[in-house]
Amino acid sequence: MERGTVEIVIPPGIPQSVIYRVMEICGVDFQVKKDPILDREYPVLSGYPEQIEEAKRYLKLFTEAKLALRDIATLARRYKTVAKVYTEDEELSHVLSIAYQDMANKKWIEICREKPSDGEYEILEICGKKVFVYV
Repeated sequence: MERGTVEIVIPPGIPQSVIYRVMEICGVDFQVKKDPILDREYPVLSGYPEQIEEAKRYLKLFTEAKLALRDIATLARRYKTVAKVYTEDEELSHVLSIAYQDMANKKWIEICREKPSDGEYEILEICGKKVFVYV
């Protein structure tokens, strides 16, 4: 490990697509380390302290966004309607559009850049930021 770099262990269950997106946005490195005492391998992200703090935030944001979009798509498919997802937060809007690209049920969700003018909506919170889901 270089001087000035830090590492964080990636919690189990984080999808590879989320890890890759965080690496791409934050500029951190991904490594698989081996623990000689427990004789097991574990994934870590390494980088400078500022990058790691940003990576922690994005890991949580991407994971929650991806899970929320998956649940919205499942419900939209069940009720055979397209759900329109909108947020006023620019960063979350960007994260949602990236997470949308990695989804399996894309045809049931539409990420909107402008607030839809009609339809009923529900408000969700992703990392303390409001997301409007129109049906």
